[in-house]
Amino acid sequence: QEQGATVQFKELQRQGQALLEAIARMQKEDNRVNREAVLDLIIMEGQFLAPADIQGDNVQFTLIQNQDGQVYFPAFTGWDELRKLCGPKNQQTVMLGFDHYAGMILKDKRAAGFVIDPFGCCLSFDRDMISHLVQRKTLSAPPQ
Repeated sequence: QEQGATVQFKELQRQGQALLEAIARMQKEDNRVNREAVLDLIIMEGQFLAPADIQGDNVQFTLIQNQDGQVYFPAFTGWDELRKLCGPKNQQTVMLGFDHYAGMILKDKRAAGFVIDPFGCCLSFDRDMISHLVQRKTLSAPPQ
């Protein structure tokens, strides 16, 4: 179990670093190729830490509010970013990918979307964008 968690953590670190590097390239040079690279990493490979309160089988995800009062699911690329929300305390988390966030947001109208590293790169996705990305992912999936 512990060894599996270490492997998961290293993979999360690798994916998070790759995504943050792609976001930095996009912010430095905003063009279609760089935007597409970021979106592909998020929808195809991205795994994020989602802060939650876990009591047995019940999982209550943390939501954050933007300046307009809309609530978003935070998605963190690593522990350093997560600590900007919760500080040094032990925060329960669940690892979620794009499909998990999309499913929760498109089924439940309370959340406006999700935001990657809200206290860092702060890359947010609203319901319309998520719906578009679900279609994009479906169309790019290889036939089974």
